[in-house]
Amino acid sequence: MDYVMVPVPEEYVVDVMRHVARLVARASVIPWDDESLVDLFEEVDEVSRTVLSLVARNASSGKDVSEEDVAQAVELNVRELRSIVRDINEVATRDKREPALALREVPVVLRNGRTVQRRMFTMNEAVARSIKAHERSSLGGSPSVAADPPE
Repeated sequence: MDYVMVPVPEEYVVDVMRHVARLVARASVIPWDDESLVDLFEEVDEVSRTVLSLVARNASSGKDVSEEDVAQAVELNVRELRSIVRDINEVATRDKREPALALREVPVVLRNGRTVQRRMFTMNEAVARSIKAHERSSLGGSPSVAADPPE
């Protein structure tokens, strides 16, 4: 592969270097495997496990779950939930893994016809399956009430 040198105006050098650093960091991300997900699941606290379980159950069922729904299900406010998600993803980043949980904004039409943006959780389907499998094996196959998707 041939590389081409491109001059960068001085005022953009810092921005270009940041962009290059982000590309290098993204390229070095290791995909999740079952063992690393078990390690993550065992490292985080019980509330974080519940959040992971809720999102995994919904993701593997093809259902969207909103930030508000998860916060209500674990009896926290959205700010506290965001802190938990940040902590989970910091563990993933430390281990050079992709984020276990992500949020995306989705337009939702309300009953009154207005459209608003809602933040919905997303999770890689393979990650969701691994979390559910670990949960089943660690609980001996008994269903978890707290991990059922919110209605």
